[in-house]
Amino acid sequence: MSQLVILSWRKCCNYVIHELIKEVMMRESLMNRAHASAIVIRSALGWAAAALLGSTGILLMQIPGLSNMVAAQITAGTIGLIGGSSTVFLIRSSIGSVSWKQGLSLPLIWALCCIIGVTPQFFTSGTPLKMALLTFYAFTISGALGGAATTWIVESLRNDTTDPPVAPSVFIWSLGFGIAAVASGAVGERLSRIMPEWLAWLIAFEAMALIIGSAGGYSIVRLLGTFRPAQGTSAENDPSSRVRESAVQSVIILTLLCLPFYLNDFSDIYVKDWRSWLLIDYIAVKLFPCLIFLGLILSKKTDLRELGLTVPSPASFFAVFSIGALSGIFIDQNGYLTLGNIYGYFPFGGIPEITSPFWKRIDLTAGLIMTGICEELVFRGYLRFFLTRYIQRASIIVLISALAFGLIHWSGGGARVLVTAAIGAVFMILYLKTSSLPAVMAAHFAVNFVDYANIVPKEIFRFF
Repeated sequence: MSQLVILSWRKCCNYVIHELIKEVMMRESLMNRAHASAIVIRSALGWAAAALLGSTGILLMQIPGLSNMVAAQITAGTIGLIGGSSTVFLIRSSIGSVSWKQGLSLPLIWALCCIIGVTPQFFTSGTPLKMALLTFYAFTISGALGGAATTWIVESLRNDTTDPPVAPSVFIWSLGFGIAAVASGAVGERLSRIMPEWLAWLIAFEAMALIIGSAGGYSIVRLLGTFRPAQGTSAENDPSSRVRESAVQSVIILTLLCLPFYLNDFSDIYVKDWRSWLLIDYIAVKLFPCLIFLGLILSKKTDLRELGLTVPSPASFFAVFSIGALSGIFIDQNGYLTLGNIYGYFPFGGIPEITSPFWKRIDLTAGLIMTGICEELVFRGYLRFFLTRYIQRASIIVLISALAFGLIHWSGGGARVLVTAAIGAVFMILYLKTSSLPAVMAAHFAVNFVDYANIVPKEIFRFF
Protein backbone atom coordinates (compact mmCIF):
# COMPACT_ATOMS: atom_id res chain seq x y z
CA MET A 1 0.00 0.00 0.00
CA SER A 2 2.77 2.44 0.90
CA GLN A 3 4.53 1.66 -2.39
CA LEU A 4 1.27 2.34 -4.24
CA VAL A 5 0.89 5.71 -2.49
CA ILE A 6 4.50 6.63 -3.27
CA LEU A 7 4.03 5.61 -6.90
CA SER A 8 0.82 7.63 -7.17
CA TRP A 9 2.47 10.66 -5.57
CA ARG A 10 5.45 10.31 -7.91
CA LYS A 11 3.17 10.15 -10.94
CA CYS A 12 1.29 13.21 -9.71
CA CYS A 13 4.50 15.16 -9.21
CA ASN A 14 5.82 14.05 -12.59
CA TYR A 15 2.60 15.19 -14.22
CA VAL A 16 2.71 18.58 -12.50
CA ILE A 17 6.37 19.10 -13.45
CA HIS A 18 5.67 18.02 -17.04
CA GLU A 19 2.75 20.46 -17.26
CA LEU A 20 4.85 23.29 -15.84
CA ILE A 21 7.65 22.69 -18.35
CA LYS A 22 5.18 22.41 -21.21
CA GLU A 23 3.45 25.62 -20.18
CA VAL A 24 6.71 27.53 -20.03
CA MET A 25 7.77 26.21 -23.45
CA MET A 26 4.40 27.03 -25.04
CA ARG A 27 4.25 30.61 -23.79
CA GLU A 28 6.08 33.32 -25.70
CA SER A 29 8.86 34.24 -23.32
CA LEU A 30 9.71 37.94 -22.95
CA MET A 31 13.12 37.15 -21.50
CA ASN A 32 16.17 35.48 -22.91
CA ARG A 33 17.77 32.55 -21.17
CA ALA A 34 20.62 34.64 -19.80
CA HIS A 35 18.17 36.96 -18.07
CA ALA A 36 16.19 34.04 -16.65
CA SER A 37 19.34 32.33 -15.41
CA ALA A 38 20.48 35.57 -13.80
CA ILE A 39 17.23 35.86 -11.87
CA VAL A 40 17.48 32.29 -10.55
CA ILE A 41 21.14 32.73 -9.58
CA ARG A 42 20.55 36.08 -7.89
CA SER A 43 17.61 34.65 -5.99
CA ALA A 44 19.66 31.66 -4.82
CA LEU A 45 22.56 33.90 -3.78
CA GLY A 46 20.23 36.25 -1.93
CA TRP A 47 18.78 33.46 0.17
CA ALA A 48 22.23 31.92 0.64
CA ALA A 49 23.42 35.23 2.10
CA ALA A 50 20.34 35.24 4.32
CA ALA A 51 21.20 31.77 5.62
CA LEU A 52 24.83 32.76 6.19
CA LEU A 53 23.86 35.80 8.24
CA GLY A 54 20.92 34.18 9.96
CA SER A 55 22.83 31.06 10.98
CA THR A 56 24.72 33.16 13.49
CA GLY A 57 21.59 32.62 15.57
CA ILE A 58 23.01 29.19 16.41
CA LEU A 59 25.16 31.02 18.96
CA LEU A 60 21.97 31.95 20.81
CA MET A 61 21.66 28.35 21.93
CA GLN A 62 24.69 28.94 24.15
CA ILE A 63 22.90 31.68 26.13
CA PRO A 64 21.84 30.36 29.55
CA GLY A 65 18.08 30.38 30.06
CA LEU A 66 17.21 30.80 26.38
CA SER A 67 15.30 27.80 25.06
CA ASN A 68 16.30 26.07 21.85
CA MET A 69 12.86 26.84 20.41
CA VAL A 70 13.27 30.59 20.87
CA ALA A 71 16.79 30.44 19.44
CA ALA A 72 15.53 28.50 16.42
CA GLN A 73 12.66 30.94 15.93
CA ILE A 74 15.04 33.91 16.00
CA THR A 75 17.36 32.16 13.56
CA ALA A 76 14.54 31.19 11.18
CA GLY A 77 12.95 34.62 11.44
CA THR A 78 16.25 36.31 10.60
CA ILE A 79 16.74 34.09 7.56
CA GLY A 80 13.21 34.83 6.39
CA LEU A 81 13.61 38.56 6.97
CA ILE A 82 16.85 38.81 4.98
CA GLY A 83 15.70 36.35 2.32
CA GLY A 84 12.46 38.25 1.88
CA SER A 85 14.39 41.50 1.55
CA SER A 86 16.59 39.98 -1.15
CA THR A 87 13.45 38.91 -2.99
CA VAL A 88 12.13 42.47 -2.85
CA PHE A 89 15.36 43.78 -4.39
CA LEU A 90 15.19 41.07 -7.05
CA ILE A 91 11.62 42.01 -7.97
CA ARG A 92 12.52 45.69 -8.03
CA SER A 93 15.49 45.18 -10.34
CA SER A 94 13.70 42.72 -12.62
CA ILE A 95 10.24 44.25 -12.94
CA GLY A 96 9.99 47.78 -11.64
CA SER A 97 9.45 49.88 -8.56
CA VAL A 98 8.01 48.26 -5.46
CA SER A 99 6.00 50.36 -3.02
CA TRP A 100 7.38 50.88 0.45
CA LYS A 101 4.45 48.95 1.93
CA GLN A 102 5.18 45.95 -0.25
CA GLY A 103 8.91 46.24 0.37
CA LEU A 104 8.31 46.26 4.12
CA SER A 105 5.56 43.66 4.33
CA LEU A 106 7.16 40.91 2.24
CA PRO A 107 10.28 40.44 4.45
CA LEU A 108 8.06 40.43 7.54
CA ILE A 109 5.75 37.83 5.97
CA TRP A 110 8.69 35.59 5.07
CA ALA A 111 10.10 35.98 8.58
CA LEU A 112 6.76 34.92 10.04
CA CYS A 113 6.52 32.00 7.61
CA CYS A 114 9.96 30.72 8.63
CA ILE A 115 9.02 30.98 12.30
CA ILE A 116 5.76 29.13 11.70
CA GLY A 117 7.63 26.42 9.79
CA VAL A 118 10.22 25.74 12.48
CA THR A 119 7.99 25.95 15.58
CA PRO A 120 5.96 22.68 15.35
CA GLN A 121 9.12 20.59 15.57
CA PHE A 122 9.52 21.58 19.23
CA PHE A 123 6.07 20.37 20.24
CA THR A 124 6.40 16.75 19.22
CA SER A 125 8.97 14.00 18.90
CA GLY A 126 9.19 10.62 17.31
CA THR A 127 10.89 8.61 14.63
CA PRO A 128 13.00 10.39 12.00
CA LEU A 129 10.32 9.62 9.43
CA LYS A 130 7.59 11.21 11.51
CA MET A 131 9.68 14.30 12.18
CA ALA A 132 10.58 14.58 8.50
CA LEU A 133 6.89 14.44 7.58
CA LEU A 134 6.07 17.07 10.17
CA THR A 135 8.87 19.29 8.91
CA PHE A 136 7.79 18.94 5.29
CA TYR A 137 4.16 19.60 6.21
CA ALA A 138 4.93 22.71 8.28
CA PHE A 139 7.29 24.26 5.75
CA THR A 140 5.18 23.58 2.68
CA ILE A 141 2.30 25.45 4.30
CA SER A 142 4.63 28.27 5.30
CA GLY A 143 6.15 28.34 1.83
CA ALA A 144 2.70 28.55 0.28
CA LEU A 145 1.87 31.59 2.41
CA GLY A 146 5.13 33.34 1.58
CA GLY A 147 4.88 32.34 -2.07
CA ALA A 148 1.35 33.72 -2.29
CA ALA A 149 2.54 37.05 -0.86
CA THR A 150 5.49 37.18 -3.29
CA THR A 151 3.30 36.29 -6.24
CA TRP A 152 0.80 38.98 -5.24
CA ILE A 153 3.52 41.64 -5.39
CA VAL A 154 4.72 40.44 -8.79
CA GLU A 155 1.09 40.34 -9.94
CA SER A 156 0.50 43.94 -8.90
CA LEU A 157 3.19 45.10 -11.36
CA ARG A 158 1.83 43.46 -14.48
CA ASN A 159 0.37 45.46 -17.33
CA ASP A 160 -1.46 43.13 -19.68
CA THR A 161 -4.55 40.95 -19.84
CA THR A 162 -3.04 37.46 -19.86
CA ASP A 163 -3.92 35.05 -17.09
CA PRO A 164 -0.72 34.41 -15.11
CA PRO A 165 0.20 30.96 -13.75
CA VAL A 166 -0.38 31.98 -10.13
CA ALA A 167 -1.18 28.56 -8.64
CA PRO A 168 1.89 26.79 -10.12
CA SER A 169 4.11 29.63 -8.96
CA VAL A 170 2.84 29.38 -5.39
CA PHE A 171 3.18 25.60 -5.63
CA ILE A 172 6.84 25.96 -6.61
CA TRP A 173 7.53 28.18 -3.58
CA SER A 174 5.66 25.77 -1.30
CA LEU A 175 7.30 22.58 -2.57
CA GLY A 176 10.74 24.21 -2.63
CA PHE A 177 10.33 25.37 0.95
CA GLY A 178 9.24 21.92 2.15
CA ILE A 179 11.97 20.02 0.30
CA ALA A 180 14.58 22.52 1.50
CA ALA A 181 13.61 22.07 5.14
CA VAL A 182 13.68 18.26 4.97
CA ALA A 183 16.96 18.26 3.04
CA SER A 184 18.49 20.69 5.53
CA GLY A 185 17.59 18.46 8.46
CA ALA A 186 18.97 15.36 6.76
CA VAL A 187 22.22 17.10 5.76
CA GLY A 188 22.71 18.61 9.20
CA GLU A 189 22.12 15.33 11.04
CA ARG A 190 24.57 13.39 8.89
CA LEU A 191 27.31 15.99 8.68
CA SER A 192 27.23 16.56 12.45
CA ARG A 193 28.57 13.03 12.88
CA ILE A 194 31.78 13.76 11.00
CA MET A 195 32.44 17.47 11.67
CA PRO A 196 31.79 20.13 14.30
CA GLU A 197 28.07 20.63 14.84
CA TRP A 198 28.11 24.36 14.10
CA LEU A 199 29.81 23.79 10.76
CA ALA A 200 27.47 20.95 9.85
CA TRP A 201 24.38 23.06 10.42
CA LEU A 202 25.91 26.04 8.65
CA ILE A 203 26.30 23.87 5.54
CA ALA A 204 22.78 22.53 6.04
CA PHE A 205 21.34 26.05 6.22
CA GLU A 206 23.17 27.00 3.04
CA ALA A 207 21.80 23.94 1.25
CA MET A 208 18.30 24.87 2.41
CA ALA A 209 18.72 28.46 1.24
CA LEU A 210 20.00 27.46 -2.20
CA ILE A 211 16.97 25.25 -2.76
CA ILE A 212 14.55 27.95 -1.56
CA GLY A 213 16.24 30.65 -3.60
CA SER A 214 16.39 28.55 -6.76
CA ALA A 215 12.72 27.58 -6.48
CA GLY A 216 11.74 31.17 -5.77
CA GLY A 217 13.78 32.47 -8.67
CA TYR A 218 12.23 29.96 -11.04
CA SER A 219 8.77 30.95 -9.82
CA ILE A 220 9.50 34.61 -10.59
CA VAL A 221 10.92 33.66 -14.01
CA ARG A 222 7.69 31.86 -14.88
CA LEU A 223 5.66 34.91 -13.96
CA LEU A 224 7.96 37.30 -15.84
CA GLY A 225 7.81 35.12 -18.91
CA THR A 226 4.06 35.72 -19.26
CA PHE A 227 3.69 39.49 -19.10
CA ARG A 228 5.52 42.77 -19.43
CA PRO A 229 6.24 44.86 -16.36
CA ALA A 230 4.03 47.81 -15.65
CA GLN A 231 5.14 51.13 -17.07
CA GLY A 232 3.14 53.91 -15.54
CA THR A 233 -0.22 52.13 -15.49
CA SER A 234 -1.59 51.06 -12.15
CA ALA A 235 -3.57 47.87 -11.60
CA GLU A 236 -6.48 49.93 -10.32
CA ASN A 237 -6.84 51.70 -13.70
CA ASP A 238 -6.71 48.46 -15.68
CA PRO A 239 -10.30 47.40 -16.57
CA SER A 240 -9.39 43.73 -16.26
CA SER A 241 -7.61 44.03 -12.91
CA ARG A 242 -10.50 42.38 -11.10
CA VAL A 243 -10.19 39.28 -13.27
CA ARG A 244 -6.42 39.06 -12.74
CA GLU A 245 -6.64 39.69 -9.00
CA SER A 246 -9.15 36.86 -8.61
CA ALA A 247 -6.41 34.27 -9.20
CA VAL A 248 -4.29 35.53 -6.29
CA GLN A 249 -7.38 36.01 -4.16
CA SER A 250 -8.41 32.42 -4.82
CA VAL A 251 -5.04 31.16 -3.58
CA ILE A 252 -5.31 33.28 -0.45
CA ILE A 253 -8.90 32.21 0.19
CA LEU A 254 -8.04 28.54 -0.32
CA THR A 255 -5.16 28.89 2.13
CA LEU A 256 -7.37 30.56 4.72
CA LEU A 257 -10.01 27.85 4.32
CA CYS A 258 -7.62 24.89 4.53
CA LEU A 259 -5.12 26.09 7.12
CA PRO A 260 -7.44 25.79 10.19
CA PHE A 261 -8.15 22.15 9.34
CA TYR A 262 -4.44 21.29 9.27
CA LEU A 263 -3.58 23.27 12.40
CA ASN A 264 -6.58 21.93 14.32
CA ASP A 265 -4.91 18.53 14.71
CA PHE A 266 -2.45 20.10 17.14
CA SER A 267 -5.38 20.40 19.53
CA ASP A 268 -5.90 16.62 19.23
CA ILE A 269 -2.31 16.18 20.41
CA TYR A 270 -1.97 18.76 23.15
CA VAL A 271 -5.45 19.76 24.34
CA LYS A 272 -6.75 17.30 26.92
CA ASP A 273 -9.76 19.25 28.25
CA TRP A 274 -12.78 18.46 26.08
CA ARG A 275 -14.26 21.91 26.70
CA SER A 276 -11.21 23.65 25.27
CA TRP A 277 -11.10 21.15 22.41
CA LEU A 278 -14.74 21.82 21.49
CA LEU A 279 -14.17 25.57 21.61
CA ILE A 280 -11.18 25.36 19.27
CA ASP A 281 -12.89 22.91 16.92
CA TYR A 282 -16.16 24.80 16.60
CA ILE A 283 -14.53 28.20 16.12
CA ALA A 284 -11.57 27.22 13.91
CA VAL A 285 -12.99 24.55 11.58
CA LYS A 286 -16.72 25.23 11.71
CA LEU A 287 -17.47 28.91 12.30
CA PHE A 288 -14.42 30.40 10.55
CA PRO A 289 -14.92 28.65 7.16
CA CYS A 290 -18.64 29.44 7.24
CA LEU A 291 -17.89 33.14 7.73
CA ILE A 292 -15.48 33.09 4.79
CA PHE A 293 -18.07 31.42 2.55
CA LEU A 294 -20.71 33.90 3.69
CA GLY A 295 -18.38 36.76 2.78
CA LEU A 296 -17.64 35.24 -0.63
CA ILE A 297 -21.31 34.86 -1.42
CA LEU A 298 -22.31 38.32 -0.17
CA SER A 299 -19.45 39.93 -2.12
CA LYS A 300 -20.49 37.90 -5.21
CA LYS A 301 -17.03 36.41 -5.63
CA THR A 302 -18.73 33.05 -5.92
CA ASP A 303 -22.25 31.68 -5.69
CA LEU A 304 -24.06 28.67 -4.29
CA ARG A 305 -23.95 26.76 -7.58
CA GLU A 306 -20.17 27.12 -7.92
CA LEU A 307 -19.81 25.70 -4.41
CA GLY A 308 -22.04 22.73 -5.23
CA LEU A 309 -25.00 23.91 -3.14
CA THR A 310 -27.67 22.91 -5.63
CA VAL A 311 -30.85 20.94 -5.01
CA PRO A 312 -30.62 17.46 -6.57
CA SER A 313 -33.56 15.33 -7.57
CA PRO A 314 -34.75 12.82 -4.95
CA ALA A 315 -33.46 9.92 -7.03
CA SER A 316 -30.04 11.52 -7.47
CA PHE A 317 -29.84 12.40 -3.78
CA PHE A 318 -30.68 8.86 -2.68
CA ALA A 319 -28.25 7.28 -5.15
CA VAL A 320 -25.33 9.54 -4.24
CA PHE A 321 -26.05 9.26 -0.51
CA SER A 322 -26.27 5.47 -0.65
CA ILE A 323 -23.08 5.03 -2.67
CA GLY A 324 -21.15 7.60 -0.65
CA ALA A 325 -22.31 6.40 2.77
CA LEU A 326 -21.86 2.68 2.11
CA SER A 327 -18.50 3.13 0.36
CA GLY A 328 -17.23 5.52 3.02
CA ILE A 329 -18.33 3.31 5.92
CA PHE A 330 -16.81 0.24 4.28
CA ILE A 331 -13.47 1.96 3.72
CA ASP A 332 -13.51 3.48 7.20
CA GLN A 333 -14.32 0.27 9.07
CA ASN A 334 -12.07 -2.04 7.05
CA GLY A 335 -9.20 0.22 6.11
CA TYR A 336 -7.65 0.32 9.56
CA LEU A 337 -7.99 -3.44 9.93
CA THR A 338 -6.18 -3.91 6.63
CA LEU A 339 -3.45 -1.32 7.07
CA GLY A 340 -2.87 -1.55 10.80
CA ASN A 341 -0.33 0.99 11.99
CA ILE A 342 2.08 2.19 9.35
CA TYR A 343 5.60 1.79 10.69
CA GLY A 344 7.20 5.07 11.67
CA TYR A 345 3.98 7.07 11.43
CA PHE A 346 1.84 6.17 14.40
CA PRO A 347 -1.00 8.32 15.79
CA PHE A 348 0.20 11.43 17.63
CA GLY A 349 -2.92 11.92 19.71
CA GLY A 350 -6.69 11.74 19.71
CA ILE A 351 -9.90 13.60 20.48
CA PRO A 352 -10.45 13.92 24.27
CA GLU A 353 -13.41 12.07 25.72
CA ILE A 354 -16.47 14.30 26.23
CA THR A 355 -17.78 13.48 29.70
CA SER A 356 -20.91 15.63 29.56
CA PRO A 357 -23.87 13.64 28.12
CA PHE A 358 -25.51 16.86 26.85
CA TRP A 359 -22.48 18.15 24.97
CA LYS A 360 -21.70 14.66 23.69
CA ARG A 361 -25.16 14.47 22.09
CA ILE A 362 -24.68 17.95 20.63
CA ASP A 363 -21.31 16.99 19.18
CA LEU A 364 -22.61 13.71 17.73
CA THR A 365 -25.52 15.47 16.01
CA ALA A 366 -25.06 19.15 15.24
CA GLY A 367 -21.28 18.85 15.49
CA LEU A 368 -21.03 16.00 12.98
CA ILE A 369 -23.51 17.70 10.66
CA MET A 370 -21.40 20.87 10.67
CA THR A 371 -18.26 18.80 10.12
CA GLY A 372 -19.77 17.23 7.03
CA ILE A 373 -20.95 20.58 5.69
CA CYS A 374 -17.71 22.49 6.30
CA GLU A 375 -15.30 19.80 5.11
CA GLU A 376 -17.31 19.18 1.96
CA LEU A 377 -17.58 22.89 1.17
CA VAL A 378 -13.82 23.33 1.53
CA PHE A 379 -12.31 20.10 0.17
CA ARG A 380 -14.89 19.30 -2.48
CA GLY A 381 -16.84 22.48 -3.28
CA TYR A 382 -14.25 25.24 -3.20
CA LEU A 383 -11.27 23.00 -4.04
CA ARG A 384 -12.97 21.86 -7.23
CA PHE A 385 -13.87 25.47 -8.07
CA PHE A 386 -10.20 26.38 -7.60
CA LEU A 387 -8.56 23.39 -9.33
CA THR A 388 -10.74 23.43 -12.45
CA ARG A 389 -9.28 26.82 -13.33
CA TYR A 390 -5.89 25.18 -13.89
CA ILE A 391 -6.50 21.44 -14.29
CA GLN A 392 -8.96 19.76 -16.65
CA ARG A 393 -8.22 16.11 -15.96
CA ALA A 394 -10.69 14.74 -13.42
CA SER A 395 -8.25 12.09 -12.17
CA ILE A 396 -5.72 14.72 -11.13
CA ILE A 397 -8.42 16.75 -9.38
CA VAL A 398 -9.56 13.65 -7.49
CA LEU A 399 -5.99 12.76 -6.48
CA ILE A 400 -5.11 16.26 -5.28
CA SER A 401 -8.34 16.66 -3.33
CA ALA A 402 -7.96 13.20 -1.78
CA LEU A 403 -4.43 13.96 -0.58
CA ALA A 404 -5.49 17.37 0.75
CA PHE A 405 -8.42 15.84 2.61
CA GLY A 406 -6.43 12.90 3.96
CA LEU A 407 -3.68 15.13 5.33
CA ILE A 408 -6.08 17.16 7.50
CA HIS A 409 -6.16 14.01 9.66
CA TRP A 410 -2.37 13.86 9.95
CA SER A 411 -2.32 13.53 13.75
CA GLY A 412 -4.21 10.24 13.49
CA GLY A 413 -1.25 8.46 11.88
CA GLY A 414 -0.46 7.14 8.44
CA ALA A 415 -3.36 4.69 8.30
CA ARG A 416 -5.87 7.42 9.08
CA VAL A 417 -4.42 9.67 6.38
CA LEU A 418 -4.72 6.92 3.76
CA VAL A 419 -8.22 5.85 4.83
CA THR A 420 -9.64 9.37 4.86
CA ALA A 421 -7.89 10.14 1.57
CA ALA A 422 -9.62 7.14 -0.01
CA ILE A 423 -12.98 8.28 1.35
CA GLY A 424 -12.29 11.79 0.07
CA ALA A 425 -11.54 10.40 -3.40
CA VAL A 426 -14.92 8.65 -3.47
CA PHE A 427 -16.70 11.82 -2.38
CA MET A 428 -14.93 13.95 -5.01
CA ILE A 429 -15.79 11.45 -7.76
CA LEU A 430 -19.44 11.62 -6.74
CA TYR A 431 -19.35 15.39 -6.67
CA LEU A 432 -17.70 15.63 -10.10
CA LYS A 433 -20.41 13.37 -11.51
CA THR A 434 -23.33 15.31 -10.01
CA SER A 435 -22.02 18.85 -9.26
CA SER A 436 -24.17 18.72 -6.13
CA LEU A 437 -22.88 18.52 -2.56
CA PRO A 438 -25.93 18.00 -0.26
CA ALA A 439 -26.03 14.23 -0.77
CA VAL A 440 -22.25 14.00 -0.29
CA MET A 441 -22.56 16.03 2.91
CA ALA A 442 -25.20 13.62 4.17
CA ALA A 443 -22.99 10.65 3.31
CA HIS A 444 -20.08 12.32 5.13
CA PHE A 445 -22.26 12.68 8.23
CA ALA A 446 -23.31 9.02 8.02
CA VAL A 447 -19.70 7.82 7.90
CA ASN A 448 -18.75 9.92 10.93
CA PHE A 449 -21.90 8.98 12.85
CA VAL A 450 -21.25 5.25 12.49
CA ASP A 451 -17.64 5.74 13.52
CA TYR A 452 -18.18 7.97 16.56
CA ALA A 453 -21.72 7.49 17.90
CA ASN A 454 -21.44 3.76 18.72
CA ILE A 455 -25.17 3.39 18.06
CA VAL A 456 -24.94 1.38 14.85
CA PRO A 457 -22.80 -1.75 15.46
CA LYS A 458 -19.53 -1.28 13.57
CA GLU A 459 -18.97 -5.02 13.31
CA ILE A 460 -21.62 -5.37 10.64
CA PHE A 461 -19.45 -3.32 8.32
CA ARG A 462 -16.15 -5.08 9.10
CA PHE A 463 -15.17 -7.88 6.77
CA PHE A 464 -11.40 -8.19 7.24
